[in-house]
Amino acid sequence: MTVTSDDHARPEEITRVLLAVHGGESADWSLEVRRALALWATTAVRILAVLAVPRPPFTSLLPAAARRYHAARAAWLHLEREHRQRQIDALAPLLPGAPDVAWSRATHGDLGRAIADYAATWRADVVLVGGVAAPGPWLGAVHERLIRHAACPVLVTPVPVAPRRRARVPAPALGRSRPAVVAGQEA
Repeated sequence: MTVTSDDHARPEEITRVLLAVHGGESADWSLEVRRALALWATTAVRILAVLAVPRPPFTSLLPAAARRYHAARAAWLHLEREHRQRQIDALAPLLPGAPDVAWSRATHGDLGRAIADYAATWRADVVLVGGVAAPGPWLGAVHERLIRHAACPVLVTPVPVAPRRRARVPAPALGRSRPAVVAGQEA
């Protein structure tokens, strides 16, 4: 879907925008969301808070170990929920009206598929997601997986660019010569 100036001329159509909050968004993401929502005249906004708590294999036969395992996963889920709620609380005042909030849990750690499935269920016209670098070389970024699986257009806000550090270049590479040192003495 290409956003054109004609989209602003159709106020009778409501664009259903799904904001996917998955925890990897940058601190200034809410400002990017506000700027992106200005593309449409009338929007129905729903925030989807996606929780992803890994489920590593559990092989112990001891009941005490099973209780600790489940307690650790429950505590992790609670922390994830609190983190998403803080993100939603920071995002909500910048949105037009009072947005709906929906919660979802990612199965098998695939946040992109969880967001795409919910977008299809809600029949979103567009999904707005923050661009975040991939957590590892095998998984891929959330927005890349979402683009592959989504049935509707996906608007990815830019990944914040970290300032580049200046590299130190050794003196020989710069063409400067250093005096040779032989057995602790200068030659």
